[in-house]
Amino acid sequence: MKNIAKELKSVARQLEILTRKTERMIMVVKNAALPVAPKIKKSVSATPTDQVLIIMKRFKKGISVTSLREKSGFNEKQISNIVHRACKKGVIKRIRRGVYSLYKDDGYENDSENMAALPKTMDFC
Repeated sequence: MKNIAKELKSVARQLEILTRKTERMIMVVKNAALPVAPKIKKSVSATPTDQVLIIMKRFKKGISVTSLREKSGFNEKQISNIVHRACKKGVIKRIRRGVYSLYKDDGYENDSENMAALPKTMDFC
């Protein structure tokens, strides 16, 4: 009788351990079965230089640095750096002090390949 009581206690402990293990396994399966939200692809946005060039494209006779700042929302230093780099690359030209336009001789203005790379959905007005 004593042996049977000990064996029953042992079996009861083993059942408790098995119960805990199965509960853990059920939780793992439930968590794995939850649908994973699809990853949202980030849209490629235009660089600040591209944004300024898009604005400049609308003004055939040139645009002032002040107007560029207002339309783009960039600060004076950012506009200054963008204009300087673009002038150095030959993408834009200086008409007079503080007024710049796209460089027409380069063909950039009419080059569909370069301008197609720029987003057309941006609105700065």
